[in-house]
This record gives sequence, C-alpha cells and structure tokens, in this order.
Amino acid sequence: MISSLAALALAGTQPAAATLGEIRMHLFYQETGRLSPDISPPASFAGWNIGIGEGDAEEAANDLLVVVEVRADGEQFVETPLRVVARGGEGNRILGERRWDSVLTSAGGRSYLPLYLRDVGCAAEIRVTATFGSANRSETLSLECGE
Repeated sequence: MISSLAALALAGTQPAAATLGEIRMHLFYQETGRLSPDISPPASFAGWNIGIGEGDAEEAANDLLVVVEVRADGEQFVETPLRVVARGGEGNRILGERRWDSVLTSAGGRSYLPLYLRDVGCAAEIRVTATFGSANRSETLSLECGE
C-alpha cells in the first residue's frame, strides 16, 4: 500500500500547507493520575486553589499539560518549526517551552504536540503562545491561590 505522502510525490502535487490548530490545556490530577477535560478558553473554568482541589478542579492538581494541534491534508512531513512557550507568575517568567523543527501529521491530518508544566497551580495568569512558521495563537488561563 502506498502512503499519501508517496502518492502526492508520484502525482507531482504539493499538499496544502499545514496550519496551527487548537491549544488545549489539561490539569494533571494528583490523586488519580487522570487528566482533566480541556480547561482552555472558551471553557468556563474557575482555577482557584486547584492545588488543594478547590475551584472547578475535580481533585488536587498542580501540573498542566498543554497540547498544540497542527492540521494538514492527510499525512505530511512538515518542515515548519513549531515553538510553544508558556509564561506566567511573578515577572511573567517562562514556565516552560518546547520547539519542534518539523512535524509529522497522521493519515488523518493531525499531530498533537505536548508541553508539560510543573508546579503551576498558583502561577496566576498563564499565557501559552504557539508559533508555527509565521502563524501565532495564544490562550490564557488563570490559576490563582489565596484564602
């Protein structure tokens, strides 16, 4: 069976350019090891004292998994760099960052790339920015602590 990449090459056609998809954010629940549903906007999520399982958290959570989607027409090896940066806390410091020099999408035309952020349960406002070639997408999430 011939792959979709090979078929395009044999036909002499170029696949449509890959694009930046959604940014998703999931809490890592410490009591069960589960991930929360996507809590990134436009989801309504009260991120108050999540480290002790309060707010809209289902249980204690201090870590966050960010997932960035790249979309394409079928399987593609995309030589466009993807950079994901999360900033927050005092001084808007970098909480985590990751870079991929290329992306391989599945036959379904998707690739999901992770950035794991540790100890951000009280990081205040977290802004995640994904840069894919000249395209940018950002999402902001508030994780506050207090009495």
